[in-house]
Amino acid sequence: MIEHKQKLLMDSVKTKKIKVSYHDPNVSQLEVILAKGDRRLCKVIYEAWRKGCKFDSWDEHFKFDRWMEAFADCGVDPAFYANRRFEYDEILPWDHLDYYISKEFFIRENKTARQSVTTPHCRLKCSACGVSKEIGGPCFAKNKNDI
Repeated sequence: MIEHKQKLLMDSVKTKKIKVSYHDPNVSQLEVILAKGDRRLCKVIYEAWRKGCKFDSWDEHFKFDRWMEAFADCGVDPAFYANRRFEYDEILPWDHLDYYISKEFFIRENKTARQSVTTPHCRLKCSACGVSKEIGGPCFAKNKNDI
């Protein structure tokens, strides 16, 4: 599936002014699993390490088959993380982190993106993400004197 999407993207670029680069599909799959994962992946990561998965960002060291073995050995389905959409009311693994941007803003942005609508740049119109409220001024200020 990822290979098909990569091919569509490559075929859609008709100019040499745009450079498209991408990862090996297996690397991309593991990245999305780890990015969307929770504490259940701890044992998978440890098991993959035990199987020799080290320096995985280097192509010559990446061992996708050993990662998949680690998932199987730990009884964790990688598709659960890679292929599902999160519900908006679901508690996410990163919800405890606070970057001053509200979850409501992310939900609104996700819905906007699914409608193929672009949010204006903050310098043009505040998108009410929550940052300006937290810092007491515009979120695009270069230094404290600009606030």
